[in-house]
Amino acid sequence: MTMENSSNNLKDTLVSLLQQLGMYRYANSLAHNEQKNELTMVDFVEVLRKYKISFSTLVLESHVLNKSIHPFVVITDNEPAYIARRRNNEYEKLQDDEQWETVCFNKIKKKTHVVIINKLPSKKESVRSFSEHMSKRTKWYRPVFWLSLLASLTGLAVPLFTMSVYDRVIGGQAPNVLPVIAMGAALALSIFIGTRLIRAKLLASVSNKFARDLSDLTFSRLLSLPLMVLSRVGLSNHIARMRNAEKVRMLLSGPGGAGLVDLPFTLIAFAAIAFLSGWLVLVPIIMLCIYYLVIKLLNRYTQAATPTNANEYQQSINSLSKNLLQLKSSGNTQVWESDFYRQCREQTRENFLFAKRNGLKAAVAQALSMLTALATVFTGIFLVLNQSTTPGALIACVMLIWRITGPAQLAFSSGQKFEMMKGAITQFDHFMQASTEFNEMRVEQPTTDKAPKVTFNHLTLRFGADTEPALSAIDFTIEPGECVAVIGPNSSGKSSLLLSALGVIEGQSGFVTVNDKHLKQYDPESFRHFAAYSPAQGDLFIGTLAENLRVAKADATDDELIKAMKDAGATALLEVLNNDLNAMLFPHGTSALTAVESSYVNVARALLKNSPLLILDEPIANRNPYAKKAFINTLDELKGNTTVIFSSHDPDLIKVADKVVILDKGSVTYCGPIPEQ
Repeated sequence: MTMENSSNNLKDTLVSLLQQLGMYRYANSLAHNEQKNELTMVDFVEVLRKYKISFSTLVLESHVLNKSIHPFVVITDNEPAYIARRRNNEYEKLQDDEQWETVCFNKIKKKTHVVIINKLPSKKESVRSFSEHMSKRTKWYRPVFWLSLLASLTGLAVPLFTMSVYDRVIGGQAPNVLPVIAMGAALALSIFIGTRLIRAKLLASVSNKFARDLSDLTFSRLLSLPLMVLSRVGLSNHIARMRNAEKVRMLLSGPGGAGLVDLPFTLIAFAAIAFLSGWLVLVPIIMLCIYYLVIKLLNRYTQAATPTNANEYQQSINSLSKNLLQLKSSGNTQVWESDFYRQCREQTRENFLFAKRNGLKAAVAQALSMLTALATVFTGIFLVLNQSTTPGALIACVMLIWRITGPAQLAFSSGQKFEMMKGAITQFDHFMQASTEFNEMRVEQPTTDKAPKVTFNHLTLRFGADTEPALSAIDFTIEPGECVAVIGPNSSGKSSLLLSALGVIEGQSGFVTVNDKHLKQYDPESFRHFAAYSPAQGDLFIGTLAENLRVAKADATDDELIKAMKDAGATALLEVLNNDLNAMLFPHGTSALTAVESSYVNVARALLKNSPLLILDEPIANRNPYAKKAFINTLDELKGNTTVIFSSHDPDLIKVADKVVILDKGSVTYCGPIPEQ
């Protein structure tokens, strides 16, 4: 979908839409958000998601607008976007003077799209998020149904052709009709193959779109969750959430997905058998009931052997990867090896037992399928002898049996897939109910043209109920343009204090204000876009140096990138890289930079934002004196125009500060000018 609109027009349109929906706080926040001045269509959609507005983007058609109860946005390729609404079976367009004018959509161009508002945000998230998102892609149901129906009907061609050959050509001694029957069967077979190919392509496309949408929603929600929640849950759980989308894709795509789609259409095979041989249809029905009972018992038998040692085994492997140096340096790996071998043997034993029972289930399922065919043959023989049916009809019915037992066998063997899918849906629904950082009270925009005042008001922070507070009743003020050093021994709370000032972690009591406004009043996304932060550990992304730097400022020029690196004290690093901003930082899969060199990139990112609030955690730890001198000059230049908060153990850097805050065990022991000692 190509939508080339003026970015300012999109912002104005979105502000007007929010006003028409009665969401005035959001509209006012967006109007004053300078970061959203250059609004793209992707940004447009992201803002709606951020404000938890359920919407659908569709091609403009009359039936699409018939159910619209809220104002909607009309977007064309070559004209500005505008707001419209349905009123008394007529449509009206919102003019620049805020007046509504009647508009006719009968002659709208084909490439016109509309953003339909399905539901406004509510305080309680829906418990059926997966179903709601899936229902937005209902267009695929109808073509898949008709294609499957056509494939099932034309799939009868081979059995019916065989019956005709036996009964009419051979039995009736009429070889002259064979070409006509063969041509009809060939036509039906070509239609069957064509519909199957089209349906396979459609299912692959739909499953990929589902996976893409779920991945996008999950990733966006992960980024919007509070950092404390993300760190408490753990990385492995976040990865598992992202893989849920793959589970959805795997269920619908491939031969397994096509077989499950065919399952309801086995009724056609039943109807054909009943039409050709009457009561013979009872045989596959009875056998399917037996099949169901046997497989159900075997499923319980197999599930009882589900491996339980997988998590412990994986944790041992993870522990090895994290603690390999300590393990090797200890000189005694016998205890760890014994424990690992025990887990490995147990894991192997459980996997073998589970695989053996799965093999038994597959063998029994195959045997039951063959038994169904044999039962049909023997029962049909008596019907043929009683002249209740013809030999050709019996042969056709036996051929149709596989159209029943095949999908049934697949459905019964896919029980584990269905359980996995059910678990993935439940997990997704619970995850989408998690509270995000953003809410209707956090809409204030930070002032970006001057250095802010930062105040800590009796801030107390605990990371666990049974641990000592990381911060205890922190209370002091940083005036606009001040450069403040936060010092103290390790684990005294310096990093926690800086992260609290950034708003990524929140205390259990007390609060932080910026320009006399509570941090919880600010839009968290806007505030962190406004503030600049450099962590103590070097964080690099796979890619070039320029790509790593532009994480902080996507539109930065090469000159701005070089200046930021030099201001961070990274002149020597640039020389090593031959001033090549396109140098790959992970040329062979591992970082080409040391931890100290990586920290240069961190600081350069923070400086690149030119923010009036700069927060730095150990900015020049273990650096050479030339880098330190360059960075000290940078801090001197920032004084008065930027509020700088940094932690450090370096005496030379601490002397640059206007005042220091000394922490010990989470408490402030001194706050003021730099003492003589």
